[in-house]
Amino acid sequence: MTYATLMLVLLLPQVPQAPEPQPADQAGAVSPCAQGPLRIEITAMREIRYTATDPEMAARLRSELGMQVRICGERIDKIVRHGSLIFTELTDDTGRVLIDDNTYSESERTVTRPPMLPPDRLRTDGLMMTTRANATARGAKTLKVARGSVRVILADDVLKLTIDNPLRFHGTVIEDPRLKALGIEIAILSNDQIENAPPANRCLAFEYKAKGEHVARASFYDGWLRPIGARDTWVAKKAGGQCQLYYFDTAGFNDDMQMVIEVHPKIEDLQIPLELKDFALP
Repeated sequence: MTYATLMLVLLLPQVPQAPEPQPADQAGAVSPCAQGPLRIEITAMREIRYTATDPEMAARLRSELGMQVRICGERIDKIVRHGSLIFTELTDDTGRVLIDDNTYSESERTVTRPPMLPPDRLRTDGLMMTTRANATARGAKTLKVARGSVRVILADDVLKLTIDNPLRFHGTVIEDPRLKALGIEIAILSNDQIENAPPANRCLAFEYKAKGEHVARASFYDGWLRPIGARDTWVAKKAGGQCQLYYFDTAGFNDDMQMVIEVHPKIEDLQIPLELKDFALP
């Protein structure tokens, strides 16, 4: 190749490459989970039956019908708390009733919790949950009637309120003018008010006396503003009802601790219904 030919090649304009085609989910398409009204869909169902010749083992085993459901809808990403799916009527086509007074615990009936997925994943996958009931009668083909609902809390805005040394409110209501202005009332219970309480120097138990559904979460920090790890669960009060227990593992549990409470000033509290008739059993 001569020098002149080489110069001609270098001066030729570059032809732009055609863009690669994008998948539909990257081209502005909306997931079916983020369309339409808020609703409950059954995604899977299974039934397990046990038998045992040993009476002690037979008393522990429980045959049951299990379901996996998901909540979908265009406002799915606004859900900040949700409860469990609670059936009020559930019968098979033989007339057998599949729920009783022991089907749901008090916690399942009353407690709400934040979704485990972020809003963008909720729009893609929906809000998944499971529930169970008594096993159907042998020979049953369908769920004749299934009526129930899931409680959901929707919100947009969130405020972060810092409480210095929350331990000083042990056994009383947290005094904070910002919480009071929002009508939120949180008491920190003493250990003698809790069933099977862990050591007092490692736990805080919150009782939501007013507008507890407005509280998103609480996080904790030491005197140097370093996060303090805490596990939370719901436990029974001796007087009845539930409280939220935070259990700490570190030495940061002292008077230098700070607590950040995230709250929603405005919420929408809904019951999303589920009603099925003649739904095929597995």
